[in-house]
Amino acid sequence: MKASDVRILFVDDEKLIRDVFRRALRRWGYQADVAGDGEQALALCRERSYHILITDVKMPKMDGLQLLRRVKSRWPMTEVIVISGYATVESAIEAMKMGATDFILKPINFDYVKIVVKKCWQAIKIRQESTTLRRLNSQLCELNSLKDKFLSITNHEIRTPLTIIRGYLEILTGQSQKFDPETREILTIIRRTADELKDAVDRMHLLSSIHRATWLDARERIELTQLVRSIRAEMHRLFEHRSIRLKVQLPEVPVLVQGNRVALKLILRELLQNALKFTPDGGAVSVTVQERGEKALVEVRDTGIGIPYEQQELIFTDFYEAQDTIHHKSSREEFMGGGMGIGLSLVREMVERMKGRIMVDSEPGEGSTFLVFLPRASRKSPVAERTPIPAQPD
Repeated sequence: MKASDVRILFVDDEKLIRDVFRRALRRWGYQADVAGDGEQALALCRERSYHILITDVKMPKMDGLQLLRRVKSRWPMTEVIVISGYATVESAIEAMKMGATDFILKPINFDYVKIVVKKCWQAIKIRQESTTLRRLNSQLCELNSLKDKFLSITNHEIRTPLTIIRGYLEILTGQSQKFDPETREILTIIRRTADELKDAVDRMHLLSSIHRATWLDARERIELTQLVRSIRAEMHRLFEHRSIRLKVQLPEVPVLVQGNRVALKLILRELLQNALKFTPDGGAVSVTVQERGEKALVEVRDTGIGIPYEQQELIFTDFYEAQDTIHHKSSREEFMGGGMGIGLSLVREMVERMKGRIMVDSEPGEGSTFLVFLPRASRKSPVAERTPIPAQPD
C-alpha cells in the first residue's frame, strides 16, 4: 500500500483551515477530501470509504467526538485523529477510549501531523498485510488438507490392485521353471516394477500420515555405528552396480543415540539413495559417524552434481524436484533418476521428531554433504521403550 493509495477526509467548519490541510495532505502524497461539518463528513464516508479521518472537536450541529463515535460504530477500521484548541485531559482520554488514534492540540504543528498521519498509514498497511497473511494461511491449510486427502485416497486406490498384481506374480514366479528364459526375464522386470510401485505407495502413505504417526514417538537406545554397518551391507550392491565407491568411517567406540530404530533406518537409506542418485558413475560416497558433545553426527558426503544455494531449503519440502521435471525419469538408482520429491521431506520430519537437526552444505559441481545431528544416549542408561513396527514396511 503506497501513500497515494491512502484516502483521508479532513473535517473542520473553517474553510481556510480546510484548504490548508487539503494542500498539505496532497503535498505529502495522500488523497485528500474535506467536509465542513459532521453530517457532510458522514455523507462522504457513505459515498467512498476513507482510511483516515481527521476532525476538529468544536463544530456546529455535530461535534468531533460525536462524529468519532458514529464513524467508529459504522467503519471501525477507519483511523481517526482528533484536533482541538480547547482540550482537557478528560476530553483527550474520552476520545482515545472511543477509538481515536491520536489527539492533536492547536496551534497545529504540521510536522507532528505528518508523523501522526504516517503512523496511521503504517498501521493500516500492517493490518492489511496481516489480513492477507491470514487468508493465505487459511488457503494453505486447506490445500494441505486436500493434499493429505489425495495421498490417502491414492494410497488406498493403488494399493488394493497392486496387492492383487503382486500376489499373482508370486504364483507365477513360483512356477517360473515352466517358462522359457525370455518369459522369466519379463516376469523379473514386472516384479521389479511392481516393487518400485509398492515403494512409491508406501512413501505416499508415510507422507500422508507422518504428522500423526505415534510409532515415531517411541524411543530406544540404538548403537548407531552398528546400524550404519547394517545399511551399508544392505545397499552396497547398488553402489557397486554404478561403480561408486561407498566408504564408511566409524569410531572404534560405539556411538549410542536415543531414537527410533525404524525411522533411523529410513533416514540412512534415503540419504544414501539420494547420494547414489545424484553422483555420476565412478564417483564416491562416504558415511561418517562421530560424537559432537551431547549430539551424535552422521555425515553423508558425495561427489555428485551439488545443489544451488537457493534450492538448499526447498529440497526439504514436499514434492520438490531440483531437476527439470520435463526431463524426469523414474528411477531411484540411475544417475539423475527422478522420484516423487518426498524423500528429504520425510527425512527432515523424522529427524526433527527425534529432537534432531539436519543441514546441507553444497556447491554446484562440488558435491553435497548432509549432516544429521541426533541426541546421544548414555552408555549406562537403560534401554527405553522399544520402537513398535509401523503399518508400512521398514
